[in-house]
Amino acid sequence: MNGYPAKPRLKQLLSAAAVILLGVLLAGCGPAGAEGPGAHDPSAQMRPELLDISTSPANPGRTIRIRFPQETERGIAWVLEEQYGDIWHARYFLSATTGAYGGSGSPLWWSVDDGEGRGWEDIGIAGPGPDTLIIPDSIRPGKYRLCTANSMPNVCTPLDIAERRQGTG
Repeated sequence: MNGYPAKPRLKQLLSAAAVILLGVLLAGCGPAGAEGPGAHDPSAQMRPELLDISTSPANPGRTIRIRFPQETERGIAWVLEEQYGDIWHARYFLSATTGAYGGSGSPLWWSVDDGEGRGWEDIGIAGPGPDTLIIPDSIRPGKYRLCTANSMPNVCTPLDIAERRQGTG
């Protein structure tokens, strides 16, 4: 020994890096599909009186229609969030079709984890709707909140997701 600290070996460095990486990955874990803690918009408010949903509980893979008793201004962007502890976590992004926008196209959804960098068209809507959304077919049953995602302010309403029906994919 020459009095200097020993040089770390490559194998030791790789092991340490793997432990650090695993710790970082586990720190962000909550329920499956969590992309870090928090809601899409932490300042979104529960305002169920502004959103009238055609059916709750909603069935995976089926469409729902939303009407707006106060003719709320909004966009076509929506987010489905699941509660874990005291924090809402964005799980799915949805894109609505609406009678106010000609009703063309089909409603879309994608997981917050899909990594494709998707987004919404910047379309402003006013009026009572209905706006049509599709409930993701991969969603777990339970209690969620459905929120507008590109309005100011964003508003939410509770939405229960039913158990998957037998014979529906």
